Amino acid sequence: MSSDPKSEHQALISISPRPSSEEAERFGMASLLWVACITMLLVPMATLLDMPIARWFAARPLPEIVGDVLDSSLIYAHGSGIALILVGVLLLAPRCRWHVPRLAALALGGSAVSTLTKMFVLRPRPNSLNLDMAGNDYAWVWSFDWTLQHVAEFDASTRAFPSAYLATATALTVGLWVVLPRGRWLFAVLCAGTLLQRLYCGAHFLSDLFGSAAIGLWWSFVCYHPRLMGTLFDKMEPERRPRRRSWIDLKADIAASHPPAPSQSAEAESPQPPSRKVA
Repeated sequence: MSSDPKSEHQALISISPRPSSEEAERFGMASLLWVACITMLLVPMATLLDMPIARWFAARPLPEIVGDVLDSSLIYAHGSGIALILVGVLLLAPRCRWHVPRLAALALGGSAVSTLTKMFVLRPRPNSLNLDMAGNDYAWVWSFDWTLQHVAEFDASTRAFPSAYLATATALTVGLWVVLPRGRWLFAVLCAGTLLQRLYCGAHFLSDLFGSAAIGLWWSFVCYHPRLMGTLFDKMEPERRPRRRSWIDLKADIAASHPPAPSQSAEAESPQPPSRKVA
């Protein structure tokens, strides 16, 4: 049978070459790093809006039920909520159980890095200030304790930059975004709820939350990069995706499945059996 050129062309298009898993992973790592850097660069721009937004939330403009919903969303970045999420992954998605150590490291590491950063940044929380008397220039006062002279009096509940809750929620959202793609928008909404809750309760300025998100993204980059902590978690995952076949192999398989038909010239040159004469 002769091969149909149209069907062969459609077969070639249907299996058009796609980026390999290594190339897709490399692109994801670069995108994650770029988003983290851009988010950190937005901190000075967000500082322009720190005082107006803090005053607006201090006036309690939202209904009480909205405030209760925002307060309940904070469990997403709390230790008990994270434990429930990890247990849920083990019970409801057993195929993803090998990702639980990475998810735990994302959540715990994001909180730990944020707490260590607070030791060097001396910035009070909005709820500890008289926002009516403080001017807009006050938001630009950033004090740093590089020598840790105030480490003896360190209290994480009095430091505004960064937010450990939002850094934890951001890093956990990145991990759940990869492990459970069907719930991506739900995780993004919960992370946004954590951000709004920190503004609503007056615990952080807007610029603090941008810096916190950047820290969570950077920590996610560390946990996923194959040359950093990613190599440790990759060894814990025995089920690896098979590599995609090359374009040359796919084309050879198509050629083998559609053998060329013998040409008419070959049929003409082939010897014909002698015909018997009927007496």
